[in-house]
Amino acid sequence: MVLDPNWQPSYPDEPPPVEAMVGGWRLDKDGNAGPFEPNPEYVPSSPDSPTDPADAVLRLVAEGKEPVDAVLPVVKDALLEVAVDDEGRPLVGPAPDGAPCVAVVTAAVHRQRVQTPQWHKLTAEELLAGLPPDVDILLNPGAPGSMRLLARALRDSYTE
Repeated sequence: MVLDPNWQPSYPDEPPPVEAMVGGWRLDKDGNAGPFEPNPEYVPSSPDSPTDPADAVLRLVAEGKEPVDAVLPVVKDALLEVAVDDEGRPLVGPAPDGAPCVAVVTAAVHRQRVQTPQWHKLTAEELLAGLPPDVDILLNPGAPGSMRLLARALRDSYTE
């Protein structure tokens, strides 16, 4: 489990409130960690608090403190949400640079900046399987670390 970096217990062994829990990794029956699952009830303690590991890396990339390639492993290890239409198909719209993209968030708090009532949880592999041709991925639209991820780069990362 990952906790908000600013949360401090009031007394020894105080359990954290649910809104201070960023999320965590479920373990399978063999003890292997699955993708990071963000807590939908997490409330960042400040605008500078990352919402999940992928958001943390996206912010570092935006600040020039990490290379763009650092995004791929954390996206592949995250449970994502994609904006979908009434029939469950990914919604395609323009990124800030005009490229066609689907809106994908790494935590529920990022959904508030995208005007769509429906979201579908999925892994990066599942996202790629349902992605329309010639469409990229807009990660955390409007967030400090928002970026357009080339679908081709994500696909290629699975064959390397």
